[in-house]
Amino acid sequence: MLESRKVFFSGKSSYILTLPKKWVKENSIEPGTEVLLSIGKNFITIYPKKFGLKRKSIFIDAKNLKHESLIRRIISYYLAGTDSIKIKVYNEEQRSAVVRASDILMGTEIVEDTGKEIMLEIFLDNSRLKTEYIMRRMGNTCIGMVSDFCSALRKFDRYLCNSIIAREKEVDRLHFLLLRQLKLANIYADVASELELPVEKLQEYRTVVRALERVADHGANMAENLLDLGKPVEFLCEFVDADLEMLRTAVVAFLENEIELAEVVLEEFDEIEELEKKIYSKVLTADVEEAVNLKSMIDSISRIASYSADIAEVVVNMAVI
Repeated sequence: MLESRKVFFSGKSSYILTLPKKWVKENSIEPGTEVLLSIGKNFITIYPKKFGLKRKSIFIDAKNLKHESLIRRIISYYLAGTDSIKIKVYNEEQRSAVVRASDILMGTEIVEDTGKEIMLEIFLDNSRLKTEYIMRRMGNTCIGMVSDFCSALRKFDRYLCNSIIAREKEVDRLHFLLLRQLKLANIYADVASELELPVEKLQEYRTVVRALERVADHGANMAENLLDLGKPVEFLCEFVDADLEMLRTAVVAFLENEIELAEVVLEEFDEIEELEKKIYSKVLTADVEEAVNLKSMIDSISRIASYSADIAEVVVNMAVI
């Protein structure tokens, strides 16, 4: 909701703006209470200053929830910033879903299990888990996955393939943690300040997090296809090397806010299409089963290039915010 308010001049150099009475009451603001200002180039956002967020606890009755539905429900509460989740379970399938959710959500532990009810607690310390640090870890993990896939292609290394697939799960954990942080930072200025996040750039950060999560998905998909194929595929190395260079440059451009590097990525992306066509011509000579796996790998390589370009575009966009 938007409201129009007049700015008044007071004294020799002070400007005064009144606050809506309803908003003041809802946030328990009194004369002398401090508020937080998020100051952008063309805007100021006012937040109530809340010292210590209230713990959020919820209860889930899983009576009519299947395995995947219950996992999604727990994830949704995790992303919403819930600290404690009690789940009433009725069968082994639901119990397995709770265990699975605790595995994929960072900082989540089962602290009590009475047989009929399971208690999950989320233990996270924002002062230690800075968003930029987690994004750096996520980016480096994705780069490592694509780099190792290059090696696996040249000599068909089963260990590397399985390692890539395992790391995709770690990226998922970081992905959910980052989405939780970004959502809370969007609501609470205190959280944004603690995480050292610029409020006006939260949407751009979310775009990069999503892009990296998809890169990891495609990395795992490529590794699975190579395992199915069961042999080296050296002619794909040129394509993957170009992909790796784009992804590495895009991640560095985002982390270091280097618009020149972002422009390099976007220029390289324009050249990827020709390389992709060149690679596809070699797939046509393969038998059907081999061609299916090769096409899936090529599609994933192409998508990783697209996500690298998306990250580069974010860097360019942030430069003008």
